[in-house]
Amino acid sequence: MKRILVYINPDRYASLFDVIVAYDSNVDVVTPFCGIDVKDMRDIIYNCVFTRHTRDLKDIAIFIGGHDVNKGEELTDKIQEIFKELPGIYRVSVIADPDGAYTTASACVAMIKNAFGDIKGLNSTILAGTGPIGQSIAILLSKEGCRVTLTSRQLKRAKSTCETIKMKYDIDVKPFEVRDCNSTEIAISNADIVIATGPEGITILPRDIWSKFNGIKVMADVNAVPPYGIEDVDANDNAKEIDGKICFGALSIGNLKIKCHHEVIRRLFEDKGAVFGLEKVYAITEEVM
Repeated sequence: MKRILVYINPDRYASLFDVIVAYDSNVDVVTPFCGIDVKDMRDIIYNCVFTRHTRDLKDIAIFIGGHDVNKGEELTDKIQEIFKELPGIYRVSVIADPDGAYTTASACVAMIKNAFGDIKGLNSTILAGTGPIGQSIAILLSKEGCRVTLTSRQLKRAKSTCETIKMKYDIDVKPFEVRDCNSTEIAISNADIVIATGPEGITILPRDIWSKFNGIKVMADVNAVPPYGIEDVDANDNAKEIDGKICFGALSIGNLKIKCHHEVIRRLFEDKGAVFGLEKVYAITEEVM
């Protein structure tokens, strides 16, 4: 029986990255559906669960991609709602990982925790953190017991992101506006952990700022396109010590992210009806480190 991954994307195009990783994870067929909204999900689910004998549904799984983590969670919730309408034997496994947010965030936090040890009670600042990866990192760090500040160039956007996190996870994250060097300094002044999740090819934390703060213990950057997000932190740095700070670059984080991504896809076809959320992906990442 062929393993089929139904790739659902609310955006116009499927992510070639996600499709390639799926095939590299020994999926036989990837079937993309793009421009999908919640109203489309019932037909897709029915076509998934009524085409094979129920014992063979373990070889069909759903992967939700796209660029919007909140939209991904909305689609996941809709799938679970539809499942509840059906007898329990009609299930397939589901994961949402828009923009690779769950797997990347899980890799980043797991590497920090593995290198540093217990991070409970530490202060963390996520620079340019309103995107899918920044949000996911904020949630995981909070669940590990960190106090989290999330920044944006617009305070309104930072507040909106933090409110969404509070509503969904009952987690308090502090919003903060960073528009210049002075506000950047304030944002990281009390931080033990600093993570840059800004756009590709833009340095958002220069060395002449981060080097002022001896209290920073860990720095991580998910920008893999030079110039990197944190000046003098190279993409290949893996727990490299720079001026007393443990540093992680985007490619070293990405190596674990890919490993986790492969493992999650593999497990989709092991446990029929499983739903892989952020916390489950994080648990798997810690296992495969």
